[in-house]
Amino acid sequence: MAQQNSFYNAAGLSFGFDVAGNLSLPSSYSQPLLGSQSGSLSNLDLNSPEVFKQNIQIIQNLVSRIQVLTRSAIAGIEQAYHQDVNPVQTATLIDTLKRSLLELVEALRTSGVGALPLEPPPVPDPRTDEQLLAEATRTVQALYERQRRIQEGASVVTNLLGATDQPASSQGSQGAGGRR
Repeated sequence: MAQQNSFYNAAGLSFGFDVAGNLSLPSSYSQPLLGSQSGSLSNLDLNSPEVFKQNIQIIQNLVSRIQVLTRSAIAGIEQAYHQDVNPVQTATLIDTLKRSLLELVEALRTSGVGALPLEPPPVPDPRTDEQLLAEATRTVQALYERQRRIQEGASVVTNLLGATDQPASSQGSQGAGGRR
């Protein structure tokens, strides 16, 4: 029997199977959230940062246990055709994993931790300061050249418009005077 569930204990989660093949988890597996408890915690502010931090820790523990159960279930599935693996234990483990995922969803919903955005950690820029400076210089130079070209183009258009307005206005006044 020790050989049968050796891969289930690989990640350090101690649980066993009874005679019927049911999974038994340690008593520390299910920790109640501070926001969902009643009785002695009635004087606690459920919106306080301390309660929120403790709920985050409880959620993190639950997620790590789910990771362990997932790895164990995957190991059971991968080794399904080995002689020393009991498929009932793997099926029970998968059912426990499903229940644990539902518990996690409910815990996230009731604790307020589930409202946090899931942002990936910031990735540091691998470029050196010299590379960043050179890139910034190129960018500034390109913007300067673009702005200079726009300004030159605008001055050409202004000169052309100014040149066409002057002869037309001088011809218009001469032509208008000649017609009178």
